[in-house]
Amino acid sequence: MSGLAFAGAACLLASGAAAFDLRSTGVVLIHGKAGGQGPLQPLAQALKARGATVLMPRMSWTGGYRTYDQTLGEVQAAVSRLKANGARHIVLAGHSLGANISMGYAARVGGIDAVVALAPGHRPDFIASQTGSSISEAKAMAAAGQGGQKARFLDFNQGKVFPVTTTADAYLSFFDPSGPAAQAAQASGVRSATLWVVGTGDRPAMNDRAAYSGTRIVVEAGHQDTPRAAVAQVVDWLERQ
Repeated sequence: MSGLAFAGAACLLASGAAAFDLRSTGVVLIHGKAGGQGPLQPLAQALKARGATVLMPRMSWTGGYRTYDQTLGEVQAAVSRLKANGARHIVLAGHSLGANISMGYAARVGGIDAVVALAPGHRPDFIASQTGSSISEAKAMAAAGQGGQKARFLDFNQGKVFPVTTTADAYLSFFDPSGPAAQAAQASGVRSATLWVVGTGDRPAMNDRAAYSGTRIVVEAGHQDTPRAAVAQVVDWLERQ
């Protein structure tokens, strides 16, 4: 994983351990593909009110995609900044695609005390039926040594298909059903304390049968407003870790 310092297994919070103080906690809030940072603002304000240090990086997928590993590097930069400012505990909380990246970071980089997946989205195994032609095109480019070249591929979000311009390598890392984003969607390798938050109106998340570990709560909300609806539950869960 180029450019990333592996921390091995993620930090495991002991069951029954004393709650960690949010005043010594750094939280990275990672926005989704299309919703922007708006849905996360109420949670950010609630965490700050309890003394947490909160960072909300603007992820590169707003203008396309970098590779999955490069995207984890964006998160790592935020984590390093929090640690440099004295945070003793690190939490990643992501919305939709941001939840996928949070899980991927916890599994592949580690050093995270807790992960919150808000309206978890981006399941390459589910959306391959909509993006299959682009996956085949990107694989052909990569096999021909053109993985670093940009092209137009199919993206998918909340039932809509639309074009995105990125490199074949970056596209495959996010959309190949055997790639790192697919592994993250299954929370493969995540050992941190984990909270899954699903909205009753978010059909893909409600119907997801992935073998998730951790705590799962359901709130009365759709995909975009799940983070807003779950503020109190998320803060309460974090304060009990």
